[in-house]
Amino acid sequence: MTIQWAALGLCAAGSAIRIPGLRDARGRTMFLALVLLTFAVGLSIDPLYRAMDAVLGGVNVANLLLRMALYAVFLLFGIRMAAAFGSMRARRLIAGPFGLSILALTVAATLHFFVSSELEGSSTGLHAFAGQDTVQQYAAVGRLYPGYVAACLVIPAALAAFDRHARIIHRVACALVASGYSLVVVFVLLRLTALDLMYWDVLLPFSAILLTVLGLCLIRASHVIGRRSASAANRLA
Repeated sequence: MTIQWAALGLCAAGSAIRIPGLRDARGRTMFLALVLLTFAVGLSIDPLYRAMDAVLGGVNVANLLLRMALYAVFLLFGIRMAAAFGSMRARRLIAGPFGLSILALTVAATLHFFVSSELEGSSTGLHAFAGQDTVQQYAAVGRLYPGYVAACLVIPAALAAFDRHARIIHRVACALVASGYSLVVVFVLLRLTALDLMYWDVLLPFSAILLTVLGLCLIRASHVIGRRSASAANRLA
């Protein structure tokens, strides 16, 4: 779908605009997270997935890499954004013993269900194997950790959007991030039901990616504007 290519392009652009800051050791965590997200989104697109999986043996190891990349993305996003929003509670829930235990259990369960499944022959999203119970469990487990991290960050992001002391561009950015994480939570909850999401099964998660990455790009722009304003003020002083 077009939205998948749009998400891939925006993730790549979001990564690229952070490259200049790497020389000053700024934003390395977010840069790595965006690169991993670009990789994961790329593997959700059929021709890119099939090409990668063919190199890896054609047994859908590419899907496992996609899952692991997403777990890393949500962990890195969670740690960095909880700090940016000034939410120590969210940071503890994500990077503390409880959050890391959830991550470890998620990774272990993901590996277990992947190894237990019959996955001979590349299939993007493992749709060709949807009838296998282990594949269904594998997919369900893969959604829970992103949903958990997103739930931890929705309120801090929303509160930041209502901060009257922040720049308008920063508040808009936080609203976009809050909306993106809200869509992740909604998507995870809907997939726990028996509802047939049809095309929303793609639109919801990729809309969440678009909103979140666009918000991150605006946050980056807000920081650049802030540094330039401070530099100009120092020169005038």
